[in-house]
Amino acid sequence: MEMLTENIVKMDEKQVTSERGKTYYWIKRNETNPSADCVVFSHGLTADHTLFDQQIDFWSTTYTVITWDMPLHGESRPYENFTLGHAAAELKAILAAEKIEKCVLIGQSAGGYVSQVFIREYPQMVSAFIGIGTTPLGAKNYKKSDLFWLKHFSTIARWYPYRWYCRAAAKAATHTEAAQQNFYRALVKLGKAGMLKATKQVYTDFLRIQTNTEFSCPVLLVIGKHDTTGLVRTYNQHWAERTGFPLVEIAEAAHNTNFDNYEDFNQVVKDFLDRRWKKKSR
Repeated sequence: MEMLTENIVKMDEKQVTSERGKTYYWIKRNETNPSADCVVFSHGLTADHTLFDQQIDFWSTTYTVITWDMPLHGESRPYENFTLGHAAAELKAILAAEKIEKCVLIGQSAGGYVSQVFIREYPQMVSAFIGIGTTPLGAKNYKKSDLFWLKHFSTIARWYPYRWYCRAAAKAATHTEAAQQNFYRALVKLGKAGMLKATKQVYTDFLRIQTNTEFSCPVLLVIGKHDTTGLVRTYNQHWAERTGFPLVEIAEAAHNTNFDNYEDFNQVVKDFLDRRWKKKSR
């Protein structure tokens, strides 16, 4: 993988406001086709919108691209009364503000949880879902021992020195130096209090949801070959076996797959979407 340069594609920074707080997002409309299909990238827990810096250039040539800082993350703080449903409502407000009626949702880790809730609430607005190292909603899919660690994660994490935690978490989630630095910067910016609040509230609401999401749109599951985060790999394999969703492994990548090996990731997702659109047009 070649050395990365700073993302030179300029995006417009905007925000939507609800009684819960401000949610910031960034949009790059396709210059040759203002009505192009839209792809929305949703980052994982304790990351921020910069997780997708290596997607903007590639996808904005054919799509309108939206990235955002999910509530409790990045610039989208303070934020009160967080639930995955409220996060999905903020995303709907973003799409309404941009007059976008339908989109492709690409969600990494916890961004996949918000995407799944969005699909539950607004299925007519989603043309496809791509999950990156995420797992299915529905606590009944998980072992009680796995749910125990999620329930108590923030209690355990508070005892670690934060700089040490940032370095360890960034290293564990990535395979390349560039991806590690990206995640480390997001964690440092979030701060320990922000990390503890985000992990507690996201996991609390995740544990509340018991039922599976029903998908009426095409689904692709993507996982990094070196992803050792929890039992993400095992649960993706079970998810694919239960539903028949394709599961693609990306080489030279860990949990933050789309940053680790952005070239392969971008091409795999593009090929999937191109096949779906061609199939639909027949």
